[in-house]
Amino acid sequence: MTPKTSTSARSLDDFLTASAALTGFGAFELHGTGMAELYHETAREQVGEPALGRFLGALAAAGGDPDGIADETSRDIARALAHTWYLGVWPQLAASVHAALGRERANTAFTVSPEAHTEGLVWRTFHGHPAGAKPPGFGTWADPPPGAPAVARAGDRFRGVPGPRGGGA
Repeated sequence: MTPKTSTSARSLDDFLTASAALTGFGAFELHGTGMAELYHETAREQVGEPALGRFLGALAAAGGDPDGIADETSRDIARALAHTWYLGVWPQLAASVHAALGRERANTAFTVSPEAHTEGLVWRTFHGHPAGAKPPGFGTWADPPPGAPAVARAGDRFRGVPGPRGGGA
């Protein structure tokens, strides 16, 4: 196994910093998914090193705010990266962006890897679990997700509610 050079490590750090700005998750959390290197490599393969570098520079110049990016190509790269982090799928780029990049690769959406779906940030946003891939544990379906409002359970007494268990008005 070849050790990473400081240049590739630095560009991965830049990629994670940009990804954190795009997703709202911290760089540590993103790295913890195990997908950082793969998504970085995927972005480099799909848009090319120069375009990815321009995007990272544009995002940094905008103070980490994706809405501050004026360049259409960089904005579409930002969209594609956020999409990839959340769903594990590299999306189809806008036709004008794909043409501007001059890439020979087909402009099609694809799942980055089998693990990408299960590590998608979409599951973390609502404390969910990908069906059949990361079971939460026996009986956890009976408890509300963290941060959810309390829900009345069957058999609870409702004051002022007519019925066999309610006290009526």
